[in-house]
Amino acid sequence: MTRFFGCLFLVLCIAACGASPRRAGWGAPPPERQQGFSAVRATPGAGVTQTGGQTTQAASGDARAILGQFDVYMRQRGFQPVGPAIHNSNLAESGLIAYAVAAQQGACYAFVAIGERPNQDINIVVTDPGARQIGFDVRPDNHPWAVACPGVAGRVSTRVQMQSGSGGFYYTVYQGPSAQQVNLSEFFGGPSQTVQTATIDTTTSGRVDELGTRLSGQGFRRVVDPIGFVMQDRQERMLPLNLDSRYCYSFATFGGPGARDTDVYLMDGGNNELATDHGTGLDSAVEYCPQQTGSYQLKVTMYAGSGPLFMAGFARAAQAATPTPTPASTPVVSGEATAGAGLEDNFRLLDSDMRARGYETFGEQTRGELASGTERSLSIALEGGKCYAILAVGDNGVRDLDLILSDSRDREVDRDVEENPRPIVRVCPTSSGTYTMHLRMFNGQGHFVYSAYRWPRGTRGPFGLRGLMYVRLAEMTQLLSADQYTPDADFTPAQGTFRAQGETHSHELQLAANRCYSVLVVGGEGLDDVDARLMQGNTQLATDASRNAFPNVRYCTTQAGTYSLGVRAAAGEGAYFYQLFTHPSE
Repeated sequence: MTRFFGCLFLVLCIAACGASPRRAGWGAPPPERQQGFSAVRATPGAGVTQTGGQTTQAASGDARAILGQFDVYMRQRGFQPVGPAIHNSNLAESGLIAYAVAAQQGACYAFVAIGERPNQDINIVVTDPGARQIGFDVRPDNHPWAVACPGVAGRVSTRVQMQSGSGGFYYTVYQGPSAQQVNLSEFFGGPSQTVQTATIDTTTSGRVDELGTRLSGQGFRRVVDPIGFVMQDRQERMLPLNLDSRYCYSFATFGGPGARDTDVYLMDGGNNELATDHGTGLDSAVEYCPQQTGSYQLKVTMYAGSGPLFMAGFARAAQAATPTPTPASTPVVSGEATAGAGLEDNFRLLDSDMRARGYETFGEQTRGELASGTERSLSIALEGGKCYAILAVGDNGVRDLDLILSDSRDREVDRDVEENPRPIVRVCPTSSGTYTMHLRMFNGQGHFVYSAYRWPRGTRGPFGLRGLMYVRLAEMTQLLSADQYTPDADFTPAQGTFRAQGETHSHELQLAANRCYSVLVVGGEGLDDVDARLMQGNTQLATDASRNAFPNVRYCTTQAGTYSLGVRAAAGEGAYFYQLFTHPSE
């Protein structure tokens, strides 16, 4: 019977996104041939000009020709293909497929999809072995690319999504040394993503040294020497980070001549802000002790002024027995800085994610602008027995945007007042009616995009699940299925109930040796944020403290035995459900 119910989850489709109030946190290579697509080997094309041994002309010709030109371009820069390119002959509109590569620690990778039709809009999102986002390209074109340097070895997955249009495409991955970075904008003829650097001045350097002296009294040592960027008012820069759970980190921004206000944000792969300093000062600093080794992001912002902005990083051992960190042994910044995504790309990334989970757009987008402390109300008609997700995203001037959904009697139904500029709420109303969405600019000012989505399928399923819990499970099952994870037929899913916020439960799991697992937990009504971690004895193996109600913990075992799943109600209370998935190739 367990195997039968496990198979039922293969047909589940997509679901709702969660949101949570402000709170403190809790302490294989691609196949050569598959059905529908085939492996091909790139051959150098003829449409590329070479100068001094380097390709300088942008790509041209059909997809196969561009693939050959790309091979020349990457090999000249020290990159080699990771197996043959994959050709998918036809991906339908809104179609989704994922490819994986066994990444090596210390290496950098370029992930590229090349469409065969000019009217295609293809997106890619890259995640590390812990399912944390480490790269994406959601610009409206048919040749998305991302470059990433995973902080840990393991299975790195690329989700390829046909946002609009249909047809075939090529997908390829190239590997290079960590010291060799590539900017593919010049190859594809897109806008330059070059970030202008800056040399630190004496005054700012003195402030960096002063902070380092203060932090040294707490055991910190500098592991990232000052990195400088020339920035304009409200501009952002993103730096990929590899953080080690054995250490605690402090990252700081320093405004150079012309700067008036700089901010710093430490974020996980889901764009959740783990530590922030967006005060009104010239310099900012955050401190964070990661619970899991892996990929993170640092966002630095010139909130007011223009000129140089500098970032420096410090680290200390989390425990006395841990070796003292040094710049050589702790390569914290894993790649080159890039420009911030901006309002349009941030919205396209969220929109792409909602579609990948199975939602369809509902109604028209709304765009507007809010000053600090102001609010705008929007009416929305919702149908009983359906599920919806509603989101908003702000531009670089928006520090904290809130969403609060209320019913026709002005009773609050859901809220997202998390401290970030990308709130999302979800609801499965029992009766039809007109609801009101309140957008509130809690901190900052600027433009926003507001959009609603509807879950187009049923809201009931096996194990007696219904409503929000079922939709959340279906949503995550959809994403896991794209990544080739399937329910473990030897595991019986189970439920639990949190009766108070902050409550923690533990469940035993019997796991086989040498298999890769994904442990999924989803919360129901009233449970806005759930944390999960996988333990063996007193050793924490993996954790997901993302601020949502559907944590997904991934781990590849080396030995069979008894493991424990710890779950915590980080925000809210109510029922939850947990399910075990495995990867078929493991």
